[in-house]
Amino acid sequence: MNDTRSKWNNRWREKAATADLQADPWLQRIFPLLPKGRALDVASGAGRNALFLAERQYAVTAVDISDEALEQLRLEAAARHLSIETRQIDLETNPLLPEGPFDLALDFFYLHRPLLPLLRETVRPGGVVVLRTFSSAGAFSGGPDNPDIVLRPGELLQMFGGWDVLLHEEGLEPSRKGGSVAGIVARKNL
Repeated sequence: MNDTRSKWNNRWREKAATADLQADPWLQRIFPLLPKGRALDVASGAGRNALFLAERQYAVTAVDISDEALEQLRLEAAARHLSIETRQIDLETNPLLPEGPFDLALDFFYLHRPLLPLLRETVRPGGVVVLRTFSSAGAFSGGPDNPDIVLRPGELLQMFGGWDVLLHEEGLEPSRKGGSVAGIVARKNL
């Protein structure tokens, strides 16, 4: 097992009893902008957003490096009588996303820039990508120190240039871990 996978498995084991399975509040707020259908939740962890979508009749595929997190998701989905497909994928060394096209792709608090073109490709024309993560925009202290996992101001708009931007926000609120966040809801042109 690789070091990254071990690290995330340990982290999810430690969080198992206290994991917050409520969908991200931003996802709940933007939900009316999202198309129905097949959804991909990238770096899903224990699946708080995947569970939210499955409860709303989406056919959800959740991917994560941690088989521990995915097992927690499978158990919670079964307890809620939901069907969610899970795939253990190392998105950094072998980012083979499940076969699309998807109507919706989510990426919350995971930034690996080489993955973004694949995420854009996996949604159908008219499909939507939702991305929300740490940003250096805004005047909030703290947050991740590693610039590889923090968006630069305006970077999301550049990443989704040519797409129909339904909503874009950055630097308006702090992350729970400190620093600020940025988010985009972008629809692929037909």
